[in-house]
Amino acid sequence: MKYIEHKGIRVPCLGLGTYPMQGRQCYDVVRMALDIGYRHIDTAESYHNEEPIGEALENSKIPRNEIFLTTKCGFLDASRENVKKEIESSLVKLRTDYVDLLLYHWHHKETPMNETLDALKEIQSKGLTRNIGVGNFTIPLLKEAKEVHNIDIFTNQFESHPLLRQIPLENYCKKNGILVTAHSPIGRGRAVNNEVLQHIGKKHKKSSVQVAIRWQLEKELRMLVPKSTRREGLEENFDVFDFSLDNDDLKQINEMPNNQRGSRPDFEPHWDPLDE
Repeated sequence: MKYIEHKGIRVPCLGLGTYPMQGRQCYDVVRMALDIGYRHIDTAESYHNEEPIGEALENSKIPRNEIFLTTKCGFLDASRENVKKEIESSLVKLRTDYVDLLLYHWHHKETPMNETLDALKEIQSKGLTRNIGVGNFTIPLLKEAKEVHNIDIFTNQFESHPLLRQIPLENYCKKNGILVTAHSPIGRGRAVNNEVLQHIGKKHKKSSVQVAIRWQLEKELRMLVPKSTRREGLEENFDVFDFSLDNDDLKQINEMPNNQRGSRPDFEPHWDPLDE
């Protein structure tokens, strides 16, 4: 496992995404992932799977300080009262006194940003989360959070994969010391049968999925949370630390189409341009 040092915190760069798994399936997958060596688990209040994740973590007997646990709040209601209520509920379900990272899941225009972010800062001050961050924030939203509301953003989690290369947003995060967490790093399955990724994978004796994951790991200040429900898939996603992409590989990826966004809720923001 590769770790990143960010803001004094040691973070496993490769985590397990758990959406939309629930119930027994989620429990079994988390246990398998922990057995394989995953130590970074990503969930959200809106996923409705924190309870089986908490049970899996507890039953694994892995010391809590060896797990980097992320959850998210404010998906449907970003008010101060609801955000505080959600984290209290999440901690009970996750069977822990704190999470390592709490994200404001999506920005809601009907709730002033400072109301939600102030609630996150209060939650952090009480020790209920070690770090706070945001999800699916554009550059203007990040600027408001940093420059207007003075938030120390640990990470911005947004969709990123070889067919959605958000270069300006990545560059802004890097310039401002914000760790990028890539969700949907396999492009919601689009990477599997992509001929370019398959071709690159054949050269390295790896799969197209492993190439997509490795593409993220080549970047600085980068975490990613791929998902699989099969042990074979979890092992495949994890087996990415013994090769690197060369300049020709990266050139081929950068020449692929760059517009396949899969996460499109009806309250999505006005996305940043994809290229400089």
